Amino acid sequence: MKMTGAGAVVEVLKEEGIQHVFHLPGSQIIDILDEIYQSPIRPIMTRHEQGAAFMAEGYARATRGVGVCMSTVGPGAVNLVAGVAASYKAGTPVIAITGVHDQKMLEKDSFHEIDQVGVFKPITKWSAYVPQSEKIPEMMRKAFRIALTGRKGPVHLAILDNASKGTVNFPRSRPSRYRTQTPPTCPEETIDQMVGLLQKARFPFILAGVDTLWSRAGHDLVELAEAAGIPVGTLRDSWGAFPASHPLGVGMVARSRGEAGNRCIQQADLILALGVKFDFQSTRYSYDIIPQKAKIIHVTNDPEEVGRIYPVKIGAVCDPGPVIKALVKKVKARNIHFNLIDTISEIKKTARKKLDAEVDPKAVPLQPQAIVRTLRKTLPPDTIIVMDGGNFAKHVRRQFDIVEIDTYHYPDDFGSVGASFPMALGVKVACPQRPVACLNGDGAFLLNSQELETAVREKINVLTVVFNDFGFGNVRAYQKTKYECRFMCDHDNPPFDKMARLFKADGAHVESLDQLERAVKKGLRSKKPYIIDVMMTREALEKPGFVGG
Repeated sequence: MKMTGAGAVVEVLKEEGIQHVFHLPGSQIIDILDEIYQSPIRPIMTRHEQGAAFMAEGYARATRGVGVCMSTVGPGAVNLVAGVAASYKAGTPVIAITGVHDQKMLEKDSFHEIDQVGVFKPITKWSAYVPQSEKIPEMMRKAFRIALTGRKGPVHLAILDNASKGTVNFPRSRPSRYRTQTPPTCPEETIDQMVGLLQKARFPFILAGVDTLWSRAGHDLVELAEAAGIPVGTLRDSWGAFPASHPLGVGMVARSRGEAGNRCIQQADLILALGVKFDFQSTRYSYDIIPQKAKIIHVTNDPEEVGRIYPVKIGAVCDPGPVIKALVKKVKARNIHFNLIDTISEIKKTARKKLDAEVDPKAVPLQPQAIVRTLRKTLPPDTIIVMDGGNFAKHVRRQFDIVEIDTYHYPDDFGSVGASFPMALGVKVACPQRPVACLNGDGAFLLNSQELETAVREKINVLTVVFNDFGFGNVRAYQKTKYECRFMCDHDNPPFDKMARLFKADGAHVESLDQLERAVKKGLRSKKPYIIDVMMTREALEKPGFVGG
């Protein structure tokens, strides 16, 4: 079938089942946008390219599929960088498409010209120019193949203007013909070796990573834990991989955050690290939390991760989903079960008492711990939480329990402050029937608050809670402890509830826990984006660890 290069871009997106594209328009992508507007794909125009990239990141996570973002040439392309880099660090499949001048204009230092492919190379799995229309079907399909193969991640294509405007004889296809749709499996003998180690263990521990979510293996993981009676913890970036409300769920394993998780894993003599990337913020790359005595079984899609931080007894480069299913069958067949529930229950009870002691519901101004507890009490269990970086986030990790699988997102190892609001919009677009709550610091919210206009225009009713202490809390914590309180991080803010109304959204100003509870309930019922401006003390600072929260 004969069509334009721009039409071929859209045809491949349709082949891949893409339903939404996040973009900021510009002349070098206008042909592609025109084709999108005539297709079933919904284009969502943002107010900054960074917002488009973060929305694509949130959308990909929520669908456990691919997010697509687009920008025009030069400054538009560079504005995508923060969001694409976050996807790269998180292993999220995002296709970033940027426009480029006509080929005859290249290498002449023309208006907007920059080496876009070079800019994206360090932060993508593949970055390339598409020089002519005939290459578009091949290179678009290759982009999806690379983004979804092995450790997932973003891909960037810079499509030249002459390629978009030219014509191509488009060969129709389907994804199964140009990329594998069967995840790599683990050899049976390796599974048997894992089971053999498990049978010899005294106190095994499952560490659930984010790849269990990409494998859609959450419920199988619960079945494995229950069949074997093994406690399950998560890392900071995989908090939603197992519900802490489950009797075998011990929550997060992380420095100064995981009260129950840390105590539990330190007793382990065998760790099943399933779909895990051992990140610095959780483990400090030391044996302070991960016990040196423990044997480690590490299952991951990424061959570079096996043994990179901790030596392993068994390393398997494969999809964790089929491994978990196989382990369930073998554990049940061999009747492997550990009587650890009483120990786990006691550890969780002790941890809860310590956390309860940190909460003062009568404190004025409001204490972040009390704010977090009120949010957990008021938000429905299936609420998807999208959280930003910052000092407030440390309190969230200590005091908030994830009660349903895959209901938490955070900009992972990149820790992009300001990412959560556009990410939450992408999540809500993907899950319109689910409540989505975005948790921000005040500094973070203003970094991408222009996307309120996008949210109102596109009717994306995310509930946003701003922990407002009029400054950058993490920096304040450092300056308090290391720089004799020489603060250079404090600022003023507009009233965020009034700002929301100026954008034709809605909101509330909150100074008490009762007001917060009422505002959350009203925000959940609202058909508009809803901003809750919560006045919070500056004094309840979690001690500094490593910049980024």
